[in-house]
Amino acid sequence: MPGTKESKWVVLWRKFAMTGLGVLCPEIMTTTAVGQWVRARQCVQDFNENLEEELAKLQESQQPAGAEKSSIGEKEIWTMQMAYFADMGGFRLHTKNGDEFPLDAKQIYYLTTKGYIKQPIYRPRLIDDKNKVDVLLRTIILCQISWFLISVIGRWVQRLFVTTAELTTVSFILCRFVTSEITKAFICKADFLQHSTVTAGFWWHKPADVVMAEIIKVDVDTDTILDKAGIGPEERDEWRMTPLDFVSRKEWWWSRVWWNFLNILRKMHFKFGSGGRPTDRLADSCQHPLGRRELYMVILMSTVCFSVFFTAWKHDFPTWYELMLWRAASIALMVMLYMLIVIYEVLRAVDRVQQRTEQWRQRHFSTHQSPRSDTQHSRLRSTKYYRRIAELFTRIDKALNCVRNNSPDGDKDLSVPLRVLAPVYVMGFFYCASRTYIMIADILELRSLPPGAYATVKWEKFWPHLG
Repeated sequence: MPGTKESKWVVLWRKFAMTGLGVLCPEIMTTTAVGQWVRARQCVQDFNENLEEELAKLQESQQPAGAEKSSIGEKEIWTMQMAYFADMGGFRLHTKNGDEFPLDAKQIYYLTTKGYIKQPIYRPRLIDDKNKVDVLLRTIILCQISWFLISVIGRWVQRLFVTTAELTTVSFILCRFVTSEITKAFICKADFLQHSTVTAGFWWHKPADVVMAEIIKVDVDTDTILDKAGIGPEERDEWRMTPLDFVSRKEWWWSRVWWNFLNILRKMHFKFGSGGRPTDRLADSCQHPLGRRELYMVILMSTVCFSVFFTAWKHDFPTWYELMLWRAASIALMVMLYMLIVIYEVLRAVDRVQQRTEQWRQRHFSTHQSPRSDTQHSRLRSTKYYRRIAELFTRIDKALNCVRNNSPDGDKDLSVPLRVLAPVYVMGFFYCASRTYIMIADILELRSLPPGAYATVKWEKFWPHLG
């Protein structure tokens, strides 16, 4: 959702940048969609399981004796559409002291359970009116991509020439369609048919192109909310997006790497979020935390998408060099994908070892140093050689800190260790290079297509009655 002060050209430029990112790195967009779906699903569970009881207690304490109870829980049940609408900044909070900033679903749940606001009344027509993409349009798109998949399969069965551009398109479709279907079923621990027949993607219930947000007014100021949350005056300025970051903000290793990359793009004038404080909009490119099961399912489905490129292992390219480069790019994509798993598991193992080592040190060692060691260190520090070495290492450390944390405000929660940042950027370079060549090869192949590329599928061979 755009900010209140953004022009239509800024919104158009951001859509163009996100489209380019989706073409170059579709797996990142899939990861974003999965994270948003997991977050929205959890918020719906929190509301529908706990909010009715909390609101009933609050209503009993505020109503006079003998007054009739209203069935709040029956009228205001949250759905996935409502959670998506909230997480994209569909609600803005207006406090008593004049502060205004967007809210996500978790923050709305927190303010509601604490009694600051009532749960926003869910009116389906309200969000449907703001949504620019309805079920009919999404169904038509789903039918179009399904027909394209059927056509490519038909060409392959009848031994017709399939271009690399068609294979790349199939990979994009699988990244959007197959990942959504199969991964949702495994994440939900439910029957696959229940989900594959009802929804076509993680963003099926997400409103599109919403411009105006709903206003939520409260009769308290921001400081009162923070005071009751146990946040002292010295900690109130440590938030990054909104004063309610303590409710829902949770950075993980991939989101830190992602913000590091976005900060580089920001210096190149590619802005994906609002630079104000508090933020004027919630960025749609935020990488929400994924569990181990969700991450591995995304990796598995990305493997299926990358496997499409290996079907052109013996493809009839115009030159032998193009064939070798295609093979190298296909292998590089698969290797980079599974290197990501290695980094993920190594980070988990390192964190566990560091925690156990720190616990062992606290049990077996004290922090007291002998006078002899203090004297030796003081003599060493007094030497000119030591001061020069210390100054050199200080400068190097400052330079590396700018790489570890390149956020404009130096947010400590966005610091990334070099042991994570260096291999990820190296992998990202080979990934982008491989993706770029695949798109270039799709265009170069058009210069010399064989006659079989122009043949159409004879559907009467599959269904004779069509002939």
